[in-house]
Amino acid sequence: MIYWDNNATTPLVPEVLEAMRPFLTESFFNPSASYRPAKRVRQALEEAREKVAALLGAAPGEIIFTSGGTESSNTALSSFERVLTLPTEHPATLRSLKGRELLCPVLPSGVADAEEWRRLLPGCDGASFAWANHETGVVQPVELLCRAAQEAGARVHLDVVQAAGKLPMALHELPAVDYASVSAHKLHGPKGVGALYVRAGAPLHVLLQGGGQESARRSGTENVAGIVGFGKAAELAMEAAETYAQLGRMRDLFLAVLAEAGIHAVQNGAGAPRLPHVLNFRIPGCTAESLSLLLEPLGLLCSAGSACTSAEPEPSHVLLAMGLAPAEARECLRLSWSRFTSEHVAKEAAGLVVLAVNKLRAVQSASTGPVMVYKP
Repeated sequence: MIYWDNNATTPLVPEVLEAMRPFLTESFFNPSASYRPAKRVRQALEEAREKVAALLGAAPGEIIFTSGGTESSNTALSSFERVLTLPTEHPATLRSLKGRELLCPVLPSGVADAEEWRRLLPGCDGASFAWANHETGVVQPVELLCRAAQEAGARVHLDVVQAAGKLPMALHELPAVDYASVSAHKLHGPKGVGALYVRAGAPLHVLLQGGGQESARRSGTENVAGIVGFGKAAELAMEAAETYAQLGRMRDLFLAVLAEAGIHAVQNGAGAPRLPHVLNFRIPGCTAESLSLLLEPLGLLCSAGSACTSAEPEPSHVLLAMGLAPAEARECLRLSWSRFTSEHVAKEAAGLVVLAVNKLRAVQSASTGPVMVYKP
């Protein structure tokens, strides 16, 4: 099996599991307790905080542990009244802002229209966008958008869920960024744990009230094993930064195999900087749903969009915002590999896509039209 849906979630690496294991067994103590074994657990939690802070280019005291990116984004965005954002954002942002959002259009490449961004900012107390898009991997011009927000007096929330551990990051150096959301399971850490960066001195609307954990900013007994795993995953991601930067060659190899087989792949976001491990593309005349159903038994797991919205029948809102027609959006597959992917696997995955496309084309014709998946 080739797993190429790492934007949905990444497999837990052995080093992370081993770091977590003691806190699932013998070191089970509540970190808020006063006895010595609990204090050692507290120390492990704070060491993880330092590692996550280092990954983001922040201070440890600016890191609040949460249940994941969704909670982090919802918490940060609750501090704003009127927020400028992009129509290509993750549902955790768009649904949280319902009624408080102002949408800035994106160019066909998926990059924010910088002129419109500047024009729309006055009157907004906040701005929110993803550093890298969850479906296309398109990387936004972070400094430009943040600088414009600063000039307009708006504070910025950055969604770095897909970018953290993949792009060099120094949040302290970015103008106007007061908040940032991150999730462990996107960088080979455990699910159910994330963090919210809150710049020192920035206001915060606290959503979860209770025992006053996380310096009274997010109550609830901490998920210590998950947090320790998050810290280890952050540490490993920093060590592997150079390896990750080379992953763009997998995309080139994959597309070369398709081209050799006479299959034309239309890339989404090709005109913009993209994360090197993501390819969102379509093969005209082949629906993504049909291809996915053929690819799974062949041994390739991938996605027709965001895992968070895969159950919804509508075409991707991200791709529609980039100007694709609904029929074109339904043809788009998202492949996302990891830093452990080899060139051999990239070529093998491409070969499976060639097989699936040829099978689909063999049963399609001008008279019958494309194969559609029937759902009762």
